[in-house]
Amino acid sequence: MQQLTVLVVDDDRITTAILSRMLDKYADNVIVASNGEDGLALFREHRPEIVLSDINMPKMGGLEMVERIREIDEHVKIAIFTNFENRDILLKAIQYGVNQFFSKPFEAKIFGQVIQPLCDDALGKKRIRAELKRQQNILHAINEMAHNFLQQSDWKAALYQELFLLKQASETAAVFIYENDSNCESAKQLLAITDTDKIRGKKHIHYKRHHLMRWKRQLQRGELVNGCMREYDRSKQRILNAFQIDSLLILPIFVNDLWWGFLGIGNSNRQELAPTDVEMLSTVSSIIGSAINNKQNLQSLEMSSAVFEHTMDGVLITNANNRILHVNDSFEEITGYKESEVIGKDPKLLKSGKHDKHFYARMWDQLAQNDYWQGEITNRKKNGEIYIEWLSVNVIRNDKGEIENYIGIFSDVTHQRKDAHDQAYLATHDPLTGLSNRLLLNDRLEHAINHAHRFDKCIAVIFCDLDNFKPINDTYGHSVGDEILKGVAESLKDILRKEDTVCRFGGDEFVILVEELKSFDYLEKILEKIKSISRATFVIEGHQLSVGMSIGAALYPSDGNTSDLLLKRADEAMYKAKKNGKNMIAYYQDDPIIYCANTYII
Repeated sequence: MQQLTVLVVDDDRITTAILSRMLDKYADNVIVASNGEDGLALFREHRPEIVLSDINMPKMGGLEMVERIREIDEHVKIAIFTNFENRDILLKAIQYGVNQFFSKPFEAKIFGQVIQPLCDDALGKKRIRAELKRQQNILHAINEMAHNFLQQSDWKAALYQELFLLKQASETAAVFIYENDSNCESAKQLLAITDTDKIRGKKHIHYKRHHLMRWKRQLQRGELVNGCMREYDRSKQRILNAFQIDSLLILPIFVNDLWWGFLGIGNSNRQELAPTDVEMLSTVSSIIGSAINNKQNLQSLEMSSAVFEHTMDGVLITNANNRILHVNDSFEEITGYKESEVIGKDPKLLKSGKHDKHFYARMWDQLAQNDYWQGEITNRKKNGEIYIEWLSVNVIRNDKGEIENYIGIFSDVTHQRKDAHDQAYLATHDPLTGLSNRLLLNDRLEHAINHAHRFDKCIAVIFCDLDNFKPINDTYGHSVGDEILKGVAESLKDILRKEDTVCRFGGDEFVILVEELKSFDYLEKILEKIKSISRATFVIEGHQLSVGMSIGAALYPSDGNTSDLLLKRADEAMYKAKKNGKNMIAYYQDDPIIYCANTYII
């Protein structure tokens, strides 16, 4: 299971204690720092996947720490605690790459809605990194095998070491080789490497007596066998049990076009090996067959390139001067460039312009230091389309330590990023109208009340309910009703300021939050504009339709000082409007203009 580490940075011990408890269900490890300086040090030491930080702290503030962290890691998920009042701080936080914002105090449901997408995205990236790293390790092991194993005059002398490295790279439970007798009726075990030294499997296999004739016929035809325990009969299950594995890939080994034996690769999970793994590992049996046949020439080395041609990830190989030597089919499918168009070119032809020179400088510095680099990068296809890829670059050196090649393996993760963004959007917005939903309204209303209390401001909560909407749904159908709701939503957005919040509260109910209300006259104008929607005609599927609107308004602080109370009072005012004949405006108090003008609205 993927492990998730979260760093919490806040000088308030109560806050860090609360967050640590709330994070128990999301993270395996929570580390805490009381200031930005300690937070930066802990980040360097533990490299957490998510950072949660306050802004104002001693020694080093949260934004300065975020800026320093972004210099180290551009992809770590970062969320900060803010009261949303200082727009300069928010803009700077966004500029530094902050992914999400929290407000204090932390409410469990809202906290979960915000932290879950961060955790999902962080774990998704971790899984992608681990899988790409594993595939890169397999490719590197195969490349080393092609260079080292095939050069041995005695291929058996190098067999154990090369297959041991392959087992490590592929993260499998068992690797073994069987050699056929002269009549191909039975096979003896030549080598077996397992997770436990005592487990060696069967020393001899008789194809007919052990009921393995179907496997034999497949292997003789050059076909592989790939399956798991639940798919096999008892005789075949005994083979897997002997190696204590749950799934098995068997690859035929041919020497001089004759079936020599087979390579077995077993896994401890109950799923058969994925197609990408099968395509990569199939190259190994070809290399072993070539070694047995003593083909110590360039043609043998080129067999390893078959993996590049068939893997689902894009692959490109460059020389030491970073000029492209080879690309696979997946590279052409992802980028739109044909091999003939890129051979001899620098991979920078894919640059999107989204990254500055410092990004590429850091990439090359890490390649020089560690012989590998991996991360998310935005590139451009031949047709100009921007896409996001997860890229792993490995440096290949010769016996003298000199760079011979760079191998890049990448996958297009654009849709994954879009899906994550869409999920975050849907968590706070109504999918039909695109307006804020109750979750986002409650959050903004809480912030608006806190702000109004601190600076002695007034806010209005307006509750709108469409009159006679049900008959439209019943007469013309829900699709027409949906179009009415979308039309009302667009009209409300056109009427109100960008800083006002428009929410589809449910069904045919809408709630509007107007902050920093400066005059009662302005509120009346807003309400009249909202009411004017009832005079509009919507033409839908050839029908001219209109809806009335009952509108109720409540004011902070005269009508309530909590979000629940304000919503309740606005709802009661709306029902007052309905009771008085519908398609009307009503206030919770009968004389709001006097109260507001004398006391709260400046």
